[in-house]
Amino acid sequence: MDRKVDDVRARQGWRGRPVLAILVISMALATLAFLVYIFWAWETSPDSATPTETPAVNSPASEGNPLPTANPN
Repeated sequence: MDRKVDDVRARQGWRGRPVLAILVISMALATLAFLVYIFWAWETSPDSATPTETPAVNSPASEGNPLPTANPN
């Protein structure tokens, strides 16, 4: 036997909340979260006008990069 559902109840979400309102509110919250992230990334990124230091090819000696020894020849 088919169960009949009235039109008003069929168009409602959980506990009678309109599905469209839930979708609109969730999209607004997602947009707000995205804008907060973009603002945070903009504020914490280094300035493009300020040059950044790059490590030298011959960095100071370490276990992986020992100092060259003088050739006794």
